[in-house]
Amino acid sequence: MFYRRFVFLLFLVCAANFNSFSQQNGTPITQTVQRDQQALTILTQVLNVAGGETALAAIHDITATGTITYYWAGEEVQGTVTVKGRGTGQFRLDASLQNGVRSWAVNNGTGFVKELDGSKKQIPYHNTVNFGSLTFPHAYMSAAQQDNSTSITYVGLETRDGRQIHHIRMRKVFPSDNDPSEVLSKLSTRDFFVDPATFHVVGTLDMVHPLNASTIDYPHEMLFSDYRTVSGVLVPFSVTEVATGQRTYAIQLNQATFNAGLKDSDFDQ
Repeated sequence: MFYRRFVFLLFLVCAANFNSFSQQNGTPITQTVQRDQQALTILTQVLNVAGGETALAAIHDITATGTITYYWAGEEVQGTVTVKGRGTGQFRLDASLQNGVRSWAVNNGTGFVKELDGSKKQIPYHNTVNFGSLTFPHAYMSAAQQDNSTSITYVGLETRDGRQIHHIRMRKVFPSDNDPSEVLSKLSTRDFFVDPATFHVVGTLDMVHPLNASTIDYPHEMLFSDYRTVSGVLVPFSVTEVATGQRTYAIQLNQATFNAGLKDSDFDQ
């Protein structure tokens, strides 16, 4: 995948240049937190259907196992998979395939991918921002509801795949001194698509970025279905990733557990 070739240093240089430009021109951007009542009402309904805020707040981590199918150059490569998530900034996927194990993880701003041949590459910060809670969207939504520095806005009622869907946008707002050009805020933007009949999250959308132009966006989607109740909380057992309109992998879980006591080291290389 293209994000494996991105360079973290480039992002730091770009962010520094944006910061310098704003300071030199005396035009820092003052961001405001927007929390639309309609979006908050839908969010509350989503969380209630998923098990309730109390139950969701009690979840510290999730571990799930199942099968995975990668779609590589027209070829389907199948294997078993374990996914782990902790909070909103830590996620790990380990896929056991015929030719070896492919692993990748993000850990609060850092990340790596380990290929089947054992080689490792770093995932840069600007592509780790939205990779936490990747297969369990309710963790992010629950945290956003409690975080008054996260904007939650209602984009509208849209038609996706032939059905009506609520479109909600969430975006972290940073102090203008730390993010004068809204680079960090833009990177944190994540859209959620909610079925108005069931209030299930059917998908999310965020952006990843190419090597030499961090301001160019490529759409990255996660699609969710086959919701099942685990310890009183809804979990999507079918998860599909779509990057730039192409399906990259599909996961079918067969088991999920909460609060196994995962640690920071579980998301290290």
